[in-house]
Amino acid sequence: MRQRLTRGITALGAAIGVSACQTFAGTAMQRAVLLEESAVTMDAIKRVLDGVIREGRLTLGPGDLTRDSVIAVLPPAPGPYEGNSPAMPTYFDLLTDGKSCFLRERGKDDLLLLPGVACRVHRAQP
Repeated sequence: MRQRLTRGITALGAAIGVSACQTFAGTAMQRAVLLEESAVTMDAIKRVLDGVIREGRLTLGPGDLTRDSVIAVLPPAPGPYEGNSPAMPTYFDLLTDGKSCFLRERGKDDLLLLPGVACRVHRAQP
């Protein structure tokens, strides 16, 4: 019985580890921009962000992701009986390893894979 319980706990731990955010240790990540900012690309980004933010309605801040590598997720608007809200946007950086595109929330280490999204290394303009 005890061996069965140990196996169950081990299997549960493995399942949680597999389902967690992917981290790509040792991979050189660079800032990236999108190749195109199409509706399909933005929907893929929003799907990944929905899994992280989990606030219901997701609103992205203004910006051109073909020129800038920062995505701002705006906080929910204050309700009708609220005054000013102290909530701040959540910022994500668009990154690439040269093959795939990722998002990383500022201040965190986890990389979120953006399947089907094409990006390139961001070259800052002088």
